[in-house]
Amino acid sequence: MSGFYTSPVRYRSEGGAIVTADILHAECDGCGATNYRDSKERLKWAQAHAAKCRALPRR
Repeated sequence: MSGFYTSPVRYRSEGGAIVTADILHAECDGCGATNYRDSKERLKWAQAHAAKCRALPRR
């Protein structure tokens, strides 16, 4: 299986916001935090951020 992904990966944070990691960056829709590292680091960051972020979803 390839380590490259083409569709966005989404995680739900503790507060209910969505953390999205795609080809270019990762972003939290609740607190606005972003990450532009390489793809493996971006996925790890998105998952770890979703586990600790308490921000509510923006409406």
